[in-house]
Amino acid sequence: MAVLNRPGWIVFAVVLATAAIAAIGAHRLGAAGGYDGSAFVRYADVLHDTGGLPTKAETYEYASPPAYLWEAVQLRRVAGALGSHGSWLPAQLLSALWAAGLVVLCWLLARELWPGHELLAAGAAALTAAIPIVIRLGTMFHPEMQLAFLAALALLLSLRARRRGWQLVDGIALGAVLGLAALTRQTAVVVVLALAIFAAADGRRHALRFLGAGAVALLLVTGAWWGWQTYVYGNPLQSNLDRYIIPGGQPRSFYVSAPLRALVVHPYRPDFAGQLWPQFHADLWSDWFGGQHAFWADPTGAATLFASTQSVLGLLATPLALGGLLAFGGAGAARMLRGRATQREAGFAAFLILAAVAWVAFVVQLVRFPQAGGDPIKASYMLFLAPVFAISGLAAARWLWRRGRGWRWALSAWVVLYAVSYAGFLATSWPR
Repeated sequence: MAVLNRPGWIVFAVVLATAAIAAIGAHRLGAAGGYDGSAFVRYADVLHDTGGLPTKAETYEYASPPAYLWEAVQLRRVAGALGSHGSWLPAQLLSALWAAGLVVLCWLLARELWPGHELLAAGAAALTAAIPIVIRLGTMFHPEMQLAFLAALALLLSLRARRRGWQLVDGIALGAVLGLAALTRQTAVVVVLALAIFAAADGRRHALRFLGAGAVALLLVTGAWWGWQTYVYGNPLQSNLDRYIIPGGQPRSFYVSAPLRALVVHPYRPDFAGQLWPQFHADLWSDWFGGQHAFWADPTGAATLFASTQSVLGLLATPLALGGLLAFGGAGAARMLRGRATQREAGFAAFLILAAVAWVAFVVQLVRFPQAGGDPIKASYMLFLAPVFAISGLAAARWLWRRGRGWRWALSAWVVLYAVSYAGFLATSWPR
């Protein structure tokens, strides 16, 4: 019980554990073993060997922004100077560092909403680390974790800018961070749009100079990249989503399928491939694609058991997190539009705006680029929302905790069961 009186030590332990587990997973996985790993390895090889960007013929990730891959090249060169053998592992360890940083940022976001409630903030950090997709992307040679870190940092800077009165310097800092995010992943534009909407809706005319400064800083950092992409491809946000297109679009089952039995007994591929909600759920809470389980080539019984328990417990956690986001975010947005929002209410409003814009963009992308096999249905595309849903779920759980002893027993039981399940899930991940 003494540890619980020192929430800072809880956060420290969670951050250290996140970095350590991700580093171990990275070592076992290998750079080419994660999502699109071989394609990013080819991208980085071209960048390392020629100093130029790859062509479409060299890798299907040819259009990815270069920031993370450039950092990977520099880390490899430093490691090589220290006697390494040309491995891309240092860049994977960078992803592990970003994962630990994401946990820290969630802690800071929670403190922004609940100042003085250090145990709540520590709980938010722990919940973020306990979302499987956070550790999974922390092991990979992939830019998604860097984007998640920068997006969470941008969200934190926006809330602090509100508290400080939308100052010019805060706009510059936010624009620079968003520029780095745009140089990391195309989907950063979603974060840019959402935070601009939040600042405009909350600050109104008081935020105009802040928004202007942010726009200038954003363009200074990423304008050259967007200009180059427009010149070469005619699109500043060029992607590779035009592969494996289904003629005529997705069938109706893509949007409405809900195979609950399969989500309990077999929450991994090939079950419900190309079905939006179940595949996204299983990728978020379990490991549908198999990024932690050798793509389910030869799974053990323990691995499949814990994949199932993760999916079942996630079925209980998702409504709680969504309910908290809608309830607290909706109330906060209403107060914000009337100009009466507290910092906490404005924070939840920002969460709701970011999640809504992200989900609309995600669904539009799936409709516009209907790919066979459900490849774009990855929870990793929404990784930057992990702190949002961790804090929203915690807020909803806190509200229920105050409703009576029955809810306290139910919430405590879920926490214990999930801790056991997630420990087993990690123990059976990244087979040697």
